[in-house]
Amino acid sequence: MKNLPHQVRWSNRFFVFGSVSLVFFFLNVATFTSLGVVLYAMVAELHWSMTAAGFSFTFLGLACGLSSPLPTLGIKWLGGRATVCIGSILLVVGFLLASVSESLLSFYIAMVFLGVGYSLAGNVPAVYLIAGWYGRGSARIIGFYLMFGALGAAFGPPIVEAIVSGSGGWRGHWRVMAVAAAVIGVVCLALVSEAEAPPAAPADGVPENSPPANPAGPVEWNPRQAVFTPQFLLISASMAVTMACVTNNSSVAVTHLVQLGATPATGALVLAVIAISATVVKGVAGRLCETIAPPTLLAAGLVLQAIGSLVMAVADRATLQYASAVMFGAGWGFSYVAATVVLLDYFGLMTGAKILSIVWLITTVAAAGPLVAGMIADRYGTFAPIFDLDAGLLLVLAVPVFLMREPVGQIRLSTSTG
Repeated sequence: MKNLPHQVRWSNRFFVFGSVSLVFFFLNVATFTSLGVVLYAMVAELHWSMTAAGFSFTFLGLACGLSSPLPTLGIKWLGGRATVCIGSILLVVGFLLASVSESLLSFYIAMVFLGVGYSLAGNVPAVYLIAGWYGRGSARIIGFYLMFGALGAAFGPPIVEAIVSGSGGWRGHWRVMAVAAAVIGVVCLALVSEAEAPPAAPADGVPENSPPANPAGPVEWNPRQAVFTPQFLLISASMAVTMACVTNNSSVAVTHLVQLGATPATGALVLAVIAISATVVKGVAGRLCETIAPPTLLAAGLVLQAIGSLVMAVADRATLQYASAVMFGAGWGFSYVAATVVLLDYFGLMTGAKILSIVWLITTVAAAGPLVAGMIADRYGTFAPIFDLDAGLLLVLAVPVFLMREPVGQIRLSTSTG
């Protein structure tokens, strides 16, 4: 990267940032945050139970989480651009299969394709590419990347509601998403490029307390050592619970609010307000991480999510519904950005980007949330207990996260560990 002319470096950075942000925007439009909207129509037409419908979220989440090591392997063998493009191809297959689904089995298979495609095209290769091109400026750029991606979550539910309620129906929605995934894959193939590899860090034989070779950046950890630190495990737990809460909101909030007297359109709008709040916060959270300790920001995000979940459980009025959406969305935004920045700060830019895939593997447990929520609703006739459970888990994690400190005994990345 240092050998490229300044204007070429700038344009390449811009194209990489713009392309991966477009991918993340689309992923948020088309998958988790709006699936609950299209499922509402599918359940009514295909006569599925709430448990069966919730299971589709489980397949999507499991496929996304269990496939999360694949982007790291794809980056190592093929590069970031090829990894994103392969993910786009799998998304096209998944959307087309969903559009012709008649049975639960075929729809579950479609969700598996979408989950693996999401993993390969999502934020693991994106953070890796951004870290490679922007170096020490990555935290702020990652915040902007997450912000632009989160706009998809804001626009997704109303877009899906408009397509489904219009002449396209739910099958038309899936076909539109397939075409969009194909176009975005071509854009990434044309515009995304790889940054030159950063200079190798010193070998492991260097004393662990010696100053880093590059004082402008954090020490690069050995990935195998990093994933066994208490800090990594705590960050992973925070992200797992956050994603469980986000998935639960996306899958059951519309139905829950309808049970409390709202209309489906209002429920979709509440999801949009959650996403808009998260989007705004993500845009400023990267900058805030430069002045506020990221663990503090992460803890604050967990608390805000908990408050929003508690309010959502009893939100039988519009004021409560939108207040819940704003608080939960803000907490989601702070948590998402701060957790990513903590990984980069604690373990190094490139190692932090790589082990992000392990975080997403651990968050696979979030896939059980919609299934549990559906079982609760089928048995008790309400989704309220799942929101209370989410809040309790978030508050339990907030305290140790707030007290978390940078790990000691850093071990530099050896040239043999890549």
